[in-house]
Amino acid sequence: MYALDYLYTYIYKHSIPRNKVSYILSQKKKNIDYIFIGSSRVDNFIDSEIIMDVTGKSALNLGIQGAKLDDYYLMLQLLQQQKITSRIVFIQIDYVYNMEGTSEILKSSLMPFIGDDLIASYIKKRDKEFTKLKYLPFYRYMVYDYKLGFREFFNSFIQKKPRVDLTNGYNPKYETAVEILKSSLPSEIIIENKTITQINSFAEENDIQIVYFTSPMCANTKNLNYTIKLSEKLPQYLDFSKIFIDHDEYFFNCSHINDNGAKVFSEKFGNIIKNKY
Repeated sequence: MYALDYLYTYIYKHSIPRNKVSYILSQKKKNIDYIFIGSSRVDNFIDSEIIMDVTGKSALNLGIQGAKLDDYYLMLQLLQQQKITSRIVFIQIDYVYNMEGTSEILKSSLMPFIGDDLIASYIKKRDKEFTKLKYLPFYRYMVYDYKLGFREFFNSFIQKKPRVDLTNGYNPKYETAVEILKSSLPSEIIIENKTITQINSFAEENDIQIVYFTSPMCANTKNLNYTIKLSEKLPQYLDFSKIFIDHDEYFFNCSHINDNGAKVFSEKFGNIIKNKY
């Protein structure tokens, strides 16, 4: 078990990055003008190449499927730790403002790097099995076998490139929704989100400009006025939730756009960045 733990950890740390956490940890002391952090509503929405073409500046999509606010905060801290600076960090926010917790997908990506103090601290606060994950050899790889098992280990060993170009970070969805589109935002907003307060304080302390935004939603989304309540909670906020109200052809489902929609959205976002920021 000790030998397997050492082998898996060594390969994951020294192979080409195959996810966004390992990509960040492989970078150091660089500037990326515009960084986008969020869940799948960044991962599937922001084509960094289009942002770069429109603005003439560098951009990176760091959206992670299922990510929540705690994960956003960790990504900010990892960027700071790796001395990766930016003009603006754009953070996608919507119903996650009302939520707590962390993404299991992101947490699985952290396991090979549990020796890093920042990552260890993050996991310790959020997983009651931290002691076993950190000190019991190979345990973390068994728990997260569905993401870090032999197949992923082998792909890392042979230096197989990931499906997503991590220098861009955009993960497209190509289908157009065929079912009736419908979704919902919360009817009420919580008084305060402590993680947002931490993010804002961290940004102020480290001279990071944060702009929050909400990605497009389909027309048949209940409680769309929730974004008005968000705008009252956030210091800088861009609301894109209604820009595709009359364009169902741009949606993969009600809360995710397809590749055609992402290209149009990225161009619109790029122009706003160019003109406003």
